Amino acid sequence: MGWVGILVGGVIIYFWKFYLLDPLMTIGLTAFIVYNVTKSLKEAINILLQGVPKHINLEAVKQDITAIKGVTGIHDIHIWSLEGETDVFTAHVIVDDERLKNPDQTRQTIKETLTKHHIEHSTIELESPDFCSGIECKTWHTKKP
Repeated sequence: MGWVGILVGGVIIYFWKFYLLDPLMTIGLTAFIVYNVTKSLKEAINILLQGVPKHINLEAVKQDITAIKGVTGIHDIHIWSLEGETDVFTAHVIVDDERLKNPDQTRQTIKETLTKHHIEHSTIELESPDFCSGIECKTWHTKKP
């Protein structure tokens, strides 16, 4: 698109002798490039810092997972993008003893829920309510009924 603009600008300058168009086009093209570089740089920094991708709502992911039958809590959640297209999820999910009897089915149900949020890869650690690791669990244990 920039080359087409330069070609059109060159034709206008050549035939109509409107020389002011050259610096105006230079400023416009520079502003366009700087804007797009800034936008791309923000996305690249978010990927490098393993930030939550902007198209994923972390609270909605938490709500959908805790809405699964048998899930009593979730903590140590991390969602990031590998390269801007593949989203990754890791978490500790607290489930009742019934769900721990069939952990593969429980993980599969959680993975199906994650695909609704465009998360393709996940590592899920299932924990019982009686054994939960991490600082967040100590807080959760003091709040549970």
